[in-house]
Amino acid sequence: MSKSIDNKHVEEPSEWVKTEAQKLKKNISKYSSSGVFHTELPKDHLHALSYEERLAMAAKFNGCEFKIAKPYKKAFLSREHTDRDYYIGACDGQVLALRRAPGVWLVCIFLSLFCFVGGLGFFFEGVFHGPNWLMPAALALFCIGPWLTYKLWKKLDWLDKIEFNRHTGLVRTSHTLLRRPFYVPIEDVEMCEGPIIQAARGGGEMATGGLVLTKYPAKFWWRPTIATFGGMERDHWTAILKFMDSHEPIHWHVNATIEEHYKKDKNAMGTGPFPESMKKYFDPEDKQINRRKVW
Repeated sequence: MSKSIDNKHVEEPSEWVKTEAQKLKKNISKYSSSGVFHTELPKDHLHALSYEERLAMAAKFNGCEFKIAKPYKKAFLSREHTDRDYYIGACDGQVLALRRAPGVWLVCIFLSLFCFVGGLGFFFEGVFHGPNWLMPAALALFCIGPWLTYKLWKKLDWLDKIEFNRHTGLVRTSHTLLRRPFYVPIEDVEMCEGPIIQAARGGGEMATGGLVLTKYPAKFWWRPTIATFGGMERDHWTAILKFMDSHEPIHWHVNATIEEHYKKDKNAMGTGPFPESMKKYFDPEDKQINRRKVW
């Protein structure tokens, strides 16, 4: 639903957004009256290390020192925060998970296509030449094949995720076929925005681009470049930088996804339970964040 104000087309919030906003407003009054809302909690879980100390910690994790990369052929986007806050992806307050591309999802697409083509072949072979068992096999490939590939993607999706850890100030790269994950400080990660790909006949557009490292482990022969799923825009990138800045509270736009992971008791990577260091910020009854500043 939408409405027009002074000849401007404005989208009205959905019923779900209205319901959540009313619930949050009610809870703010409850927390304020009880005094819980303004309780200061220790921030010991946040890192207090300098860039040099975190660089040394990352080198210890990687098992080798860093080397400085050659100047990149394209300009990096500005790291200055924009006024616009994006939905930054899966986040549990401690870790933000960003999916790289291509990855396991591409393998699963190929498996789905293989099942479709195989099922089609079995179907025509069963109709014109083959024995009766080919028809059930075709039906199984058509129906069960995509379901199995989806389950495989859900099981292995964590391999494609880049971990931005707010509590350590480090970024851990995703798995690839030829390279294990490694750590690098957030200061040595830059974003390079690529061209916008336009779909034919007004079918939409997709941003391209990825993350570029200004330092990388010395054991690699060349600098790894991380392509991101669907590309990124500057607003998205600066929102991630805001999250990684431990001197600022987490923006309230991110609270919804943190609450979602708390309800599921899953971390952002999908590999374990919700982080214990963040649970003290939640009301166990309504599952909402009960403090204005979430550290």
